[in-house]
Amino acid sequence: MERSGVDIPSQSVHDGHAAGQLDLQRRRLLDEERAFLALATVRGIGQKTLFALADAGRSFSDALEFGPEETQPKVSGDRPMSERHWSTVRQNALGRGDRLAEQLEALGIAMLFRHSPGFPNALLELERPPHWLFVQGSVELLAEPSIAIVGTRKPSPDGYFLSRYVGACLGEWGAPTVSGLAAGIDQLAHEHSLHAGVPTIAVLGTGMLEDYPKGSGRLRDHILATGGSIVSEYLPNASYSAENFVQRNRLQAALGRILLPAEWQRRSGTAHTVRFATALGRPIACLRLPEWPADRLILESGLGLPSGEIFTVPHEQGRFDAFVRAAIGRPSLAQMGQLSLFGDS
Repeated sequence: MERSGVDIPSQSVHDGHAAGQLDLQRRRLLDEERAFLALATVRGIGQKTLFALADAGRSFSDALEFGPEETQPKVSGDRPMSERHWSTVRQNALGRGDRLAEQLEALGIAMLFRHSPGFPNALLELERPPHWLFVQGSVELLAEPSIAIVGTRKPSPDGYFLSRYVGACLGEWGAPTVSGLAAGIDQLAHEHSLHAGVPTIAVLGTGMLEDYPKGSGRLRDHILATGGSIVSEYLPNASYSAENFVQRNRLQAALGRILLPAEWQRRSGTAHTVRFATALGRPIACLRLPEWPADRLILESGLGLPSGEIFTVPHEQGRFDAFVRAAIGRPSLAQMGQLSLFGDS
């Protein structure tokens, strides 16, 4: 190829074309992100509307530009806005969205769409994957084999013991953990991870800018300072709701290669996480203590958990350890030529 009398190698032309395509993709992602954040600030447009728009294959840029009926708030009754009115709404929304983008950037919060680089493939295994994800901290951590640890907000003394027991194993396994930052077992899981020196991922049931649960800010800061991540699929200022927490649980189940429910009841948020993990085919390891009566087994009949097992600890520590290591791809103690502290019964 010739231009101005200078020969340009074909490889250079190919590389230049590829770089141009990459720049175009980045610009499109930025345009989509700007449009999304703008739409998110419009009264009457929320999580469900934006999710439905993405499900329909419509771009957020198109929705912001033309104000399709499914995203247009109504002026009165069922009458949609006029084109002139929508133009005003759009300009105001762009201003608010840009300010929101600046706030997120200042906090180091990135936004990933399904097709964005770094979006965790594990979430695509869900029946309804999130169309977007807000991430503060390490994006790369979301791709690593992790251990999801969940449980009741009001643990019993046995629940505290089992949580500490799992925490004592984390340093040996060397895998990141996933939990939900909720009071009780979830926060204990994050704290034990930090103590063991492994990064941890907190999956929120609210927007990234919400202070929930109250008083968890210091723990969030510690998670980020030690290479962990805070993630949410909800709009940045979204408050909490029972439905949000249920849907949040599917992300925890998907991000973990194995689920460890430390203490839970059949009707609980943890039970939802167990069901999501079951649907995904994730291994589930439940723990019990030797003195527990038979009717206190954590896995009740009828839950349909073909990939779940119950381990009585400390007697079955070796079997429990091997089960977890197999799920996260770590060599077993036998492969490493080590002996378990406890013999299996």
